[in-house]
Amino acid sequence: MPTTITPLSQLPLSDDFMFGEVMRQPEVCRLFLECLLEKEIARIEYINKQEDLSDDVSGHGIRLDVYLNDAAGTHYDIEMQKTSSRGLERRIRYYQGGIDRRCLGKGLDYTDLPESYVIFVCDFDYYHAGLARYERVSCIDGREDIIYDDGSHAIILNSRYQEGNAPAPILEFLDYVRTNNDQLQLSSELVQRTKQAVHTVRSDRTKEVSYMTWAMKTRDLLRQGREEGREEGRKEGREEGREEGREEMRETGIKALVVTLKRLSQTLDLVIQTVAEQFDLSLEEAEEKTKQYWEQ
Repeated sequence: MPTTITPLSQLPLSDDFMFGEVMRQPEVCRLFLECLLEKEIARIEYINKQEDLSDDVSGHGIRLDVYLNDAAGTHYDIEMQKTSSRGLERRIRYYQGGIDRRCLGKGLDYTDLPESYVIFVCDFDYYHAGLARYERVSCIDGREDIIYDDGSHAIILNSRYQEGNAPAPILEFLDYVRTNNDQLQLSSELVQRTKQAVHTVRSDRTKEVSYMTWAMKTRDLLRQGREEGREEGRKEGREEGREEGREEMRETGIKALVVTLKRLSQTLDLVIQTVAEQFDLSLEEAEEKTKQYWEQ
């Protein structure tokens, strides 16, 4: 994690903070959903910024970036994902489970569960197939004409697309995510309003205060996690006092870093990235190590 903080005036749309602020502009968010789903949305209502859907059974929490519903009662979760890691499908499954638990109040029947969409905007190609839009479709094995319709939907967008299998405004939106280039000739109303919202956030002094507070807190939490991990590793290494203790020290440091960052409510993807950076591992190695200690 870099020690320097990107100034708000230079923050791209792909940044979590910027993306959340922009997508909480009702007109931008409504246009985004209408263009993506190709349906009219009369009204949207934000439920909470970074809604915390806690799971009392497992102790895991879900932090949703942009969580809303529309006039028809359909629920939407829209997330920005900058760093590639495996397991996105299971993360979507867990998010949808949290949304369902929130929606199904006491005394309600399962048939009362609303339609729900979990949408990830990725600044990478998760499936390496070149598509701009990947959407889950469920059907009965051997009878693809029978749709398994449980009311839940999952869409993964790819800003690094090669095949534009999405509406033109969404492709322009993904181009803007990828390039962060205000000089691109993008004609859709969606991207014009998105660019305007980005500029408004960048020049908003009140947003600058909240952004710096958020960025410094995030940086300090990660720094704290790294320091605790290293200290735990050094302690273990001193106690071992053997050559093989070096590898154990490294493993203990990784474990302590993962446990500490999880306790500080950092996301799994961010922890994987931090482990990779701090211990000079590939993302695949960091993901394996992180998941090894994540559930302990």
